Amino acid sequence: MTLIWSILIAFAVVVVIYQLVHRTLVKRTTIIMQNQAQAATDQAVQAALKAHLRPANLPTDSVMVADVWGKGVMAFEYVVDMPQLNVEEQEWLTKENLTTALDQVGAPTPLVITDWWEYEHQLHVDVANLMNEATKEYVADLEKLDKA
Repeated sequence: MTLIWSILIAFAVVVVIYQLVHRTLVKRTTIIMQNQAQAATDQAVQAALKAHLRPANLPTDSVMVADVWGKGVMAFEYVVDMPQLNVEEQEWLTKENLTTALDQVGAPTPLVITDWWEYEHQLHVDVANLMNEATKEYVADLEKLDKA
């Protein structure tokens, strides 16, 4: 009887160790992918805005959109301080113009503006890097919400 219990406990320990190692490896891989996607998206957004905004007005960094939608969603938020922009920059900065500029940058994967809002004189723009299925599903879900 003790042999059976020993085998069951050993099996349970092996399963727990496997799950911990597997989860760690998957999490590490996801973080690496997110960092690469964020760097590529930052570069594309900077290039798209560079021709139309003064360098001091470019967003310096991005923030990962909340993980509410699930792991692996490669969407990033950029903030532009509107009072710092001159009249020409403010007039150019529309969703349509930025979408066109992002298309012209020639990023390795498609980029989509998923959200656009102004709060406390700051323009917030969410850009999704369609490099994986989770992000494509995220964009499709947002499109369904917009239609509803």
